[in-house]
Amino acid sequence: MMRELDPMLDVFIFETQQLLEALEETLLQSEKAKNLAAEHIDEIFRVMHTIKGSAAMMSFDNLAKLAHALEDMFDNIRAGKTRTDADMVEGVTELVLAASDKFKAEVDKLLSGAESDGDFSDLSEKIQKYTLTIMGDAPAPASGDAGGADAAPAATAAAGSEAEVVSSVAPIYKIKVLFDTGCQMENLRAFTVVNGLQDHCTNIMHIPADIEDSDCCEDIIAHGFIMFAQSEESQESIQKLVDGIMYVASTTMTLMAPDSEELPEAMRVKPVVDETADKVVDEKPVSTGEAVKQNFISVNVNKLDKLMNLMGEIVTTESMVTKNPEVTNMHIDSFERSSQELRKLINELQDIVMSIRMLPVSNSFQKMHRIVRDVSKKVGKEVELILIGEETEVDKNIIDTLSDPLMHLIRNAVDHGIETPDVRLKAGKPAMGKLTLEARSAGGDVVILISDDGQGLDRNAILRKANERGITTKPDHEYTDKEVYHMIFAPGFSTNEEVTEFSGRGVGMDVVRRNIDKVGGTISLESTPGEGMTVQIRIPLTLAIIDGMKLRVGSLVFIVPMLSIQESFKPNEGDVFLDPDGSEMIMIRGECYPVLRLYRIFNIASDFENFDDGILVMITTDTATFCLFVDELIGEQQAVIKPLPEYIQKHNIGMHGIGGCAVLGDGSISLIIDINSLVLD
Repeated sequence: MMRELDPMLDVFIFETQQLLEALEETLLQSEKAKNLAAEHIDEIFRVMHTIKGSAAMMSFDNLAKLAHALEDMFDNIRAGKTRTDADMVEGVTELVLAASDKFKAEVDKLLSGAESDGDFSDLSEKIQKYTLTIMGDAPAPASGDAGGADAAPAATAAAGSEAEVVSSVAPIYKIKVLFDTGCQMENLRAFTVVNGLQDHCTNIMHIPADIEDSDCCEDIIAHGFIMFAQSEESQESIQKLVDGIMYVASTTMTLMAPDSEELPEAMRVKPVVDETADKVVDEKPVSTGEAVKQNFISVNVNKLDKLMNLMGEIVTTESMVTKNPEVTNMHIDSFERSSQELRKLINELQDIVMSIRMLPVSNSFQKMHRIVRDVSKKVGKEVELILIGEETEVDKNIIDTLSDPLMHLIRNAVDHGIETPDVRLKAGKPAMGKLTLEARSAGGDVVILISDDGQGLDRNAILRKANERGITTKPDHEYTDKEVYHMIFAPGFSTNEEVTEFSGRGVGMDVVRRNIDKVGGTISLESTPGEGMTVQIRIPLTLAIIDGMKLRVGSLVFIVPMLSIQESFKPNEGDVFLDPDGSEMIMIRGECYPVLRLYRIFNIASDFENFDDGILVMITTDTATFCLFVDELIGEQQAVIKPLPEYIQKHNIGMHGIGGCAVLGDGSISLIIDINSLVLD
């Protein structure tokens, strides 16, 4: 079990992960454009500067030194001291991505409770040498350039200390910084601001003086963080620098008179009297930014998990109270009105709690750019990744579970599916392959599609390998294409004759299927030889609570998601007929639909076998519409989804078509039907 992290370390890890994601996204955009745009250079410099400051504050010197080497490189790039051709962009990208991987590895160590002990001196030295290389090929900087490699580091001192007085020619600014409400670790934020200004100021003093002491956080929250900074740079550039630092809500910046009594004694300079002028230097507001109301706070995900579990217990308990037979049989009007009001409030609370956990899939999708880039380079292919529907929201737990399956599928598409440029050109295709990752909402589910325009699946190769492994149970010609393609999800199945870095080991697709099953999802695929393949993943929006309809078959009660039910009706025995394969069908408004008897699917006793006695429920999935024959419709039920016991999942004891279970109002257990898996194969 992972140990509880120190709050400050937890914040450091979270912010570093966010910064690294932004870093990779920016880098890959630059590499695709074969150019480092000014805004990209500034963004990468900001990320490295922030990581350096945070790592130094946490005493992770190895991370701080590596970030400092990258920061120096981009400082020179930003100052125009390096060449900027496509080769330079590629070289810089490789180095920064290598460093990003090192950062991620160290963050993983910290998450597991280990120490950050990686030695990155070789990589730092490599970055420094490459910086000199690209600077050596660039035009020499003008003699008046500021910020060169030999520039003296800025002097910083706490307010009231005996610091060396610098030249009064440089303007002195009073900077008041307000941080985002609820950002926590305000002293760490203050340290980051000071660290961010060091290379741009000749002298900095601040109030509170000791920002390494966490006790000063309350003072910073109440009065803001005050700095007196002396700099030759323009007020606009200083303002922009501070505003660009994470968690800064607003900045107020004022130009100070050099002899102002408000200045710390060490920075105060006697005014130079100019008898030829009548001007007096006044305090001049440079920016009047006001505090902006903060609408977001960071919340530990463990607290959200506890809140969601508590919400589930409230829903279950409410159902037990309001649907208690002893109470409902009394038909008390006041109780029913109160129950309806309680149900309304619980529904609103539930919607809010569930919405808190909903996150867009954009973060998971953006990470795939790096996968496509790395794999395509190593296998000598050109692949363009297209993202659609990144704003689609899913429960955070599902997003976490999706990461590995998506990675496997993307790697397979690049390595297996898309051909090399020469093969594609011979087939009349563009040299660059297209890989599309799409997400969209479909009722109570989210559908994710991974499509490529490659060579598709080889039916004969799959059957040949399946026969070798003893998977097949009937002649090859009796298998449909769908059945054949579904064989690739068998454990250890691979058609690759050679083992590569990315495929051929017989792991991957079975892992994908297991992970999708864990979150109550389904996976299917379609393929056209020579044109490509599409993998469809269908997953629930959330794992927590569903609105369902209770169905009875014999003595058992099942729950079906309400969003999947189209209608219910009493059929006549004569309405049902057999198709040529002997399957039961029913004609409804000119359309034929399959009929599935629920008692046969689960091999249980039923009260009715004649259609005249039972009831049909029309169910619609993403791939099919069918009618489910049951004994009785009981009524609507809001169900808190509970996983099946581990021993049942492990042995899969007759659980095909079951997605979980729920506790009913009377304390009994109901099984939740997974309608998508009912129609698979």
